[in-house]
Amino acid sequence: MRIHCDFPGGNAEVAGIWGNAVWIRPALRDTAGKWFYWAFCVEGAEGETVAFHLDEPWLGYFGPAKSTDLKNWAWCGKGVMSEDRKTFIYRFLPGETRVYFAHHMLYPLDRVEKLARRLHIPVRELTVSNGGNSVPLLTFGEGENVILLLARHHACESTGSYVLEGVLEALAGGLPAGYKVIAVPFMDMDGVLKGDQGKNRIPHDHNRDYTDTPLYAEVRAVLDMIRQKPPKFLFDFHAPWHAGGANDRVFLVRNLLNPTGQDAFSRLLAKECKGLPLPYEGTFDLLPFEKWNRMTPSAAAHHVSLYPGVELSLTLETAYFGTEEQQVTQENLLQLGSRFGKALCRYIIKKI
Repeated sequence: MRIHCDFPGGNAEVAGIWGNAVWIRPALRDTAGKWFYWAFCVEGAEGETVAFHLDEPWLGYFGPAKSTDLKNWAWCGKGVMSEDRKTFIYRFLPGETRVYFAHHMLYPLDRVEKLARRLHIPVRELTVSNGGNSVPLLTFGEGENVILLLARHHACESTGSYVLEGVLEALAGGLPAGYKVIAVPFMDMDGVLKGDQGKNRIPHDHNRDYTDTPLYAEVRAVLDMIRQKPPKFLFDFHAPWHAGGANDRVFLVRNLLNPTGQDAFSRLLAKECKGLPLPYEGTFDLLPFEKWNRMTPSAAAHHVSLYPGVELSLTLETAYFGTEEQQVTQENLLQLGSRFGKALCRYIIKKI
């Protein structure tokens, strides 16, 4: 049996293997404090039953996410894990030569190029990351009003990538006249490829880099665009803490900019999401200076809200697992994104 992280997004430290029991923990690397993301591959365990022990209760409500191709993901189910959510037991089928397990559903990087081909939009290069990787940029529309869409400021937060994909699908099919979309799917390109946590990176992470002297090439490039022409709308797609309370839901992180417009957009989004298995309801929005929403000016959405001409600048947080009644899947993340895009179009058209 071989356990490794040799794939985009791989993250794990193997503490020990004794027979068919494996002790494993997240690789924190340059993360300050604890974080929960892990993802690893098991090869050569066909027909075996293996117990995987985590150092903390880093399993969600439905056990680990599982894939055999890094493209299609499903939950293993509650029945495979211990009550303390630290251990899961998996019986490898005879034909399962390679199985991927992860804290949550990963986002295949090639989905961006496939999406662009499907929508007939070009993929350009925003910049080259600090680690020498090309950072993709998607643009469409010819208007003067810019909708700027960002994701993966924190490398592990892949739910945001699925939501962004759904948003782009919706906007490409019904973008109001006078508007242009600019999307950066991977704001921490190096971290996404290496499988970093991304959150609380030392000395600071990408979503604390909106300063006069940014550390990261992606943020420098986005700031150059914003300074030349501030967007009309900025939406930044994230995932919250591991689980529990509002972390199991979908919510907006509000700021002090245009509260009337934020309320209107929230109502439209809640209406669009009604009946979805993973809805936005507006109930769990985080208001300015509530809990961890400290209105930090070096965070993307708060920073952009300070520019003239910006109408809405918001973060959308989407749960890793959902609740037992509202389970996260690849499909319902895309649905959520599609409804988000439709709500934005409705908001714009009503303003027009």
